[in-house]
Amino acid sequence: MRKSKKRLEVVGQSKEDYFDRVNYVRTVAGMRNVLTDRKKSKVNTNQEVTFRGLSFGATIKEAKKLLGRPELHINKEQEVVGHEVLFYFSSLGSVKVTQCLHFLHGKFIMGQSIVKTSNSEKRKAFCESILEKYGVNFQDDLTNLTEAFPVCDQAGNRIELLYAFDLTITYVTGDPQVLPTVAMVQSPERARRAMLHNAFRERVVQYV
Repeated sequence: MRKSKKRLEVVGQSKEDYFDRVNYVRTVAGMRNVLTDRKKSKVNTNQEVTFRGLSFGATIKEAKKLLGRPELHINKEQEVVGHEVLFYFSSLGSVKVTQCLHFLHGKFIMGQSIVKTSNSEKRKAFCESILEKYGVNFQDDLTNLTEAFPVCDQAGNRIELLYAFDLTITYVTGDPQVLPTVAMVQSPERARRAMLHNAFRERVVQYV
């Protein structure tokens, strides 16, 4: 995969606005949902799950050294305390891929590859390449390829798959300390929502 040499289509908007349209995880609820292993993944690979060779727990500096200068580096403190995201915009032939690297307090915890193609054969090729890389057995049809995920290593790091408008491949840390760290900022968030809700209800009473 090579970094796209073409300019991003950001006519009349900033890079921040452009990437803000990407369907990436950015809220406490969203991060909690992705970090929670709802499928109770079982180990099915002897290899360490990494994101383009970047191990979980790596620093932002290490990520930039390995992957090069990102298209955008943003701080999402207003939504999740300690959350930073690096964006890389690449192309593989005619297929456009946006990659989001998520860091919590400077440590890599999650990566997303958002593949922009409606071609089922190209989507299938992405899935097959992952399964082959990690030595996961699969049968050669799309349904079973989907069922072969998540890929999970000995440390609980995993790769999950989501088909929607785009193919989203998510790499998630197995570090048991990350989810509680994210959840800690949920209490103040809920308290604020409750306060706003109660304040609104008090105003509504006047009109009931």
